Amino acid sequence: MVYSYPIIPILLGTAIALLCATIVGSLAAAAGFPLPASDRRTGCIDGLRGYLALFVLVHHFIIRIQVVRLGGAWSPPTIYLFRNFGTGGVALFFMTSGLVFYPRVLTGFRATSWLSTYTSRVFRIIPLVAFSVLLMTLIIALRTGNRPDLHYINDVAEWLTCWGQPPIMGYPDSGRLDAYVLWSLWYEWIFYLFVLPACALAMDAMRGQLPSWVLPVAILLISLSARRVHPLWGLSRYLPLFAVGMLAYEAQRAQAVRRLMSAKWMAVPAVVSLFFGLVSAPTPYGIPQLALLGAFFAAVACGNGVGGAFRTRGALALGECSYGIYLLHGIVLSLLFVEGATLIDRLTTDQTLVLLPIVAVVVASITPLTYVLIERPLIVLGGRIAKALAKQCAQIDS
Repeated sequence: MVYSYPIIPILLGTAIALLCATIVGSLAAAAGFPLPASDRRTGCIDGLRGYLALFVLVHHFIIRIQVVRLGGAWSPPTIYLFRNFGTGGVALFFMTSGLVFYPRVLTGFRATSWLSTYTSRVFRIIPLVAFSVLLMTLIIALRTGNRPDLHYINDVAEWLTCWGQPPIMGYPDSGRLDAYVLWSLWYEWIFYLFVLPACALAMDAMRGQLPSWVLPVAILLISLSARRVHPLWGLSRYLPLFAVGMLAYEAQRAQAVRRLMSAKWMAVPAVVSLFFGLVSAPTPYGIPQLALLGAFFAAVACGNGVGGAFRTRGALALGECSYGIYLLHGIVLSLLFVEGATLIDRLTTDQTLVLLPIVAVVVASITPLTYVLIERPLIVLGGRIAKALAKQCAQIDS
């Protein structure tokens, strides 16, 4: 089904939402919000991440409009650009994971403390998922009057592990409360638990015999070939994205490539590549789209700030909050479109889009608090436990 989207108002609302969120991020930074240290940044990726999460927010806002205004279903928008605000944003997130964790592959299997790696991942991912599930439980209880039953613990366990999003307390389509975002975390766990150690083992086997870039190229080719055998196998769809992230890390390690990709003039072809990667197909998983999005991502990884947009303090603050923006924006949208349905009904479709920047401001204002109060303390705690475990394992090995 083709829907009549108000394209210009959506694009205008998106631009204003990004600007407003950046201003909120700048205010948070000025108020003392902790920004990532310069020595732990890879290119300008930290400045990109927040905008990726905000584009996912816009994607789900459009779906909400599609449902309540255009008589449509909860399904991806039919316009490629709007659809890829979500799928393309997540694709670039997967590339980010490949980039960030590739150093462990380079270190090798035997030299990496996997117990500490997974401990830190648990403390990084699970706490905010648990917080979001708690919020959704409260919302469902207020909406329905239902209370946790015998199935509640099992259902919540599925949410926390990202295995699935079954109804909470019998509430139909509970996943709509967070816009069904946990599916991507499931593939992140597959990447951490299976792909990373397998790649590290392969790197150990080929060390000294082949250049390191051969490994991500091999992963890319093998996973693309696997699509022909199992076209619906999820890992064959997403594994190339992790491989592209690894190749972007290799690119930024090469001085000549980094110098070229970070040049100011390269921002124009990088953005053009991003645009055509988002509008040329319904998903970003095809080979041309992988190349286009990969070129943009590699430029940012090499330090191209795209006119300085990814270097601002506001962008860096949003980057630190990107996980919170991704997990919690759906809840804010649900409250707006369900509890605020009376308000929504009074507005025309174009007028409803005025709410998009407001939602972005609300989410950008909440997530620095969840980062400081929930994410950061548990990241620090997880890091300490991980270091202690690594030290203990080293003592046992010696």
